[in-house]
Amino acid sequence: MGIKERRQRQRQQLREGILSAAREIASVEGWQAVTIRKIAGRIEYSPPVIYEHFESKDEIFLELMRMGYAGQLEAVEAAASAASDPEEALLEMGHAWMDFAFRSPDLYQVMYGLGGVPFSAAETRKEGEKIAVPMVKAIEEILRKDGRKVQDLEGKVTLLWATAHGLVALTMVGRIPGGQEEARSLAEQTIRDYLTAWRTA
Repeated sequence: MGIKERRQRQRQQLREGILSAAREIASVEGWQAVTIRKIAGRIEYSPPVIYEHFESKDEIFLELMRMGYAGQLEAVEAAASAASDPEEALLEMGHAWMDFAFRSPDLYQVMYGLGGVPFSAAETRKEGEKIAVPMVKAIEEILRKDGRKVQDLEGKVTLLWATAHGLVALTMVGRIPGGQEEARSLAEQTIRDYLTAWRTA
C-alpha cells in the first residue's frame, strides 16, 4: 500500500471514529450533550482535527442522518426482497423499519430530529422518499391484484409512516405500556386495517 492510500485509509478511519464517538456520547448523555470538544476528547485529538473532517457539529449530525437512512433503507429493501407476495412484503417492511429504529435509537433520533437534534427538513424528505419507493410498489401491487383503484399511493405511505413513527417515538419515551413488542403488534394491526379499508373503499 502506497503512502497516498495509507493516508486516505487513516483519514477515513478517523472520520468514522468521529462519527462513532458522537454516537457513543449521545447514547450515554443524549444528543444535546454532544460537542466538538467532547468528541475530540473521546478520540484523543484536538478540536481543530475534527474541523478538518467536518465543518461543524451540524455537519456531523447530517452525516449520521444519511447513515441512518441508508441503514434503514437497506433493512426495508431486504425485507421486501425476502417476501413471497406484496402483502407480506408490506408487513415485513414495517417490521424492518421499526426494528431498525429500536436497534439504532441514536441514529433514529438524528434521522427524525428527536432528542433535541437539529435537522434539515429538505434533506430528511429526500432520504425518506427513498424508503417510500418499495412501500409504494407493494401497495400498488396489492391494490391492482384486488382490482381496486390505485390512487394517492404517497398519501397511503405517509399514513403508514406516521403511525410507525408515532409508535416508535412514544415507545422511546416509555409511553407504550408493552414497549417494543406492543408497538410492533400495533403497527402490524394498523397495516392490516389500512389494507382492509383501501380494499373496500
